[in-house]
Amino acid sequence: MSYKLTGIEIRKALKDIEQAEKNGFMFCEAIFEPSKVDGVFIELNYHDLSEKAHPTDGNLNWGRFQGVSKNYKFKKGKLIKIRG
Repeated sequence: MSYKLTGIEIRKALKDIEQAEKNGFMFCEAIFEPSKVDGVFIELNYHDLSEKAHPTDGNLNWGRFQGVSKNYKFKKGKLIKIRG
């Protein structure tokens, strides 16, 4: 089985990853979900980020759907609310 991603879906993920990295979340992972089967390919759509501020410290992994990397900066081991 192979997976197919469009440039549109990849750019959506990269946009969120780049914003998260600007806020100090250097280890985010893009989550893609299957949308349909096309022959031997499974088409994937970008879904969300798994927000991680550290590669091994589970306390610094906020999971999905929280928008932490969009609303906070991660600096020196602490979350700081972004003004705005």
